[in-house]
Amino acid sequence: MPKSITTAEFMRHFGKYHDEAQKEPITLTKHGRPSVVVLPVDLFEKLAGNQDPRKAYARGEMPEELNSLFLEQLDKDSKEYRDSPDE
Repeated sequence: MPKSITTAEFMRHFGKYHDEAQKEPITLTKHGRPSVVVLPVDLFEKLAGNQDPRKAYARGEMPEELNSLFLEQLDKDSKEYRDSPDE
């Protein structure tokens, strides 16, 4: 469970909690209810999914792992196309 503190406490001791938030998320409360979470930027980027899954690669730039999957699927699709009856 993330550490939980009031917004006022966070503001009074910003430097301390800023350093702590670099290590683990801190939940800030307002009027006794959770309102904001302060977390390390790497965790935020991971949660926010900062990479577009539709990434396009130029020739020769595709990572080998993806290239192998791509070629494998291309071979499979080509074989299915060649083996299908003409319509």
